[in-house]
Amino acid sequence: MSASVATSSSRPPLFARLMSFPAACFILTLVADMIYARSYDMMWESFSVWLLTFGLLAALPFVLIGLFQALAQRLWPSMASRVGYAIVLLLSIINVFIHSRDGYTAVVPGGITLSAIVVVLLFAMWIVDVVTAPRRRAGI
Repeated sequence: MSASVATSSSRPPLFARLMSFPAACFILTLVADMIYARSYDMMWESFSVWLLTFGLLAALPFVLIGLFQALAQRLWPSMASRVGYAIVLLLSIINVFIHSRDGYTAVVPGGITLSAIVVVLLFAMWIVDVVTAPRRRAGI
């Protein structure tokens, strides 16, 4: 029985698990942007737009519910990561408008730059989640 308690407390929180799909979409957007910048194949630009769209559709309810939950339950240690995810969401909305342009300027330089910033912020939010996880488990 103690093994099940140990595994349940070592799992990441539900919010972090839910945000893994949008994060994967945003990371793959950067990969598709880099491939497009090297190959000029419009298929990769289309992949970027679709990945951004799927990531945004998945992230929007998660971020809004996560922010509301953190405010309502006064989960201050997790508030930093949730605000960070909200910033990622806003940058990705701007990025999808940049990607909606036609041709090479849809990705280079603005789209690929915003995609890279989003990936760096996602990595930073992952670090914040790892650092604040012991405080959340302790109930601080």
